[in-house]
Amino acid sequence: MWSSFFSFAPFGFIFFALKTFRFTFRIIFITGVFFSVDVGVKLLISSSQIVKPYVPRSFGKEYVEVAGSLQYPMFVAASLGIKPLFDDFIDTSLYERFLDICKEHDLFVKPDVVFESPPEDKGDVIGAKNITTTFQSGRVFTGKENGKVHVFVGSSKKVLLEAKKFGWYSVVINNRSTNKPFVDHLRYGELLGFPSCCVDFFRRYNNWHLYSHPYEIYKHTLGSGKSFSYHCNNFLMDNTYSYIHHLPCSYNCEKTRMLAKKIESGIGSVEPKFVENANTILKKPLLVFAERDFVIFDGDLDKKGGLTLKYENCEYLRNPARSENTISFFNDIQEGNSIEILDDRLVIRDGTDKLSEVKKKPEWFAINFQ
Repeated sequence: MWSSFFSFAPFGFIFFALKTFRFTFRIIFITGVFFSVDVGVKLLISSSQIVKPYVPRSFGKEYVEVAGSLQYPMFVAASLGIKPLFDDFIDTSLYERFLDICKEHDLFVKPDVVFESPPEDKGDVIGAKNITTTFQSGRVFTGKENGKVHVFVGSSKKVLLEAKKFGWYSVVINNRSTNKPFVDHLRYGELLGFPSCCVDFFRRYNNWHLYSHPYEIYKHTLGSGKSFSYHCNNFLMDNTYSYIHHLPCSYNCEKTRMLAKKIESGIGSVEPKFVENANTILKKPLLVFAERDFVIFDGDLDKKGGLTLKYENCEYLRNPARSENTISFFNDIQEGNSIEILDDRLVIRDGTDKLSEVKKKPEWFAINFQ
């Protein structure tokens, strides 16, 4: 996870899953993910959950047992030599086992810092007003701590040395946060093999105080007149199902598509079931509120006579470190089965019954990928 470019870092999502049984009853389960823990083995998950953890049939089973499936595509891509580097979060108690697993795949590992939950009140943190991306606390890794250690995983010790220089997170230490220089983001993006056009786009728009990065990508794609490619769908990149791990400059960026197709083909050669599952999930419609705040639907985005989401199930993915972005009307969404998306409002309905009407922010948008 490139500390800002990857601002969907794996320690960030809380899931709300729903299954609607019309005319009988409704069942709602709430599950949680912190760092790269695979909640499928620890928490009760609704049978209607859309984004389920993946259990490999063959390739990388031991990796998923230790790290969960959230970064599984990047692990496979690095193991096959398609990517030179990725980063992950590993339980400190499993760190030695993780080293052995990576060694079996000819991969090297370099630890960074241990991550902790940040202070609830950002106002108490010096420099908090300048934080533009991931918000977490950190402490030095010695091997004796409890928690999740941020690790770099790569094909050579040389690339890991460079990654350690430029891939650091601006975590809160001793109640103080320091923003990362842009040059470090750019150098780390180059190390990770990200397209230069996407790195440059990131340089301009990755500031949560000023921009909604996904909305800028969305507008840039609309301006190109091209369709939205599932190969450029990065929304679930820290939740197992994505072939890329960066924010593209466009949802049809040609260089991103070429990279994603290589990773898709590589994974397909060793774990075809993953590709089958991923390609289904990556084409599901989304209602996006912010970079790490969106709802994914089992349904369709109907563009005839306007824009309407029609659905049976839905799942809300949000960033718990950015509670101020959490929408207040998800209960209405999960009670309904359609959302009419107008320029200035969302109209949520259950059949012909209007459940609510919500003022729409300009940066909210619905999208589906092909």
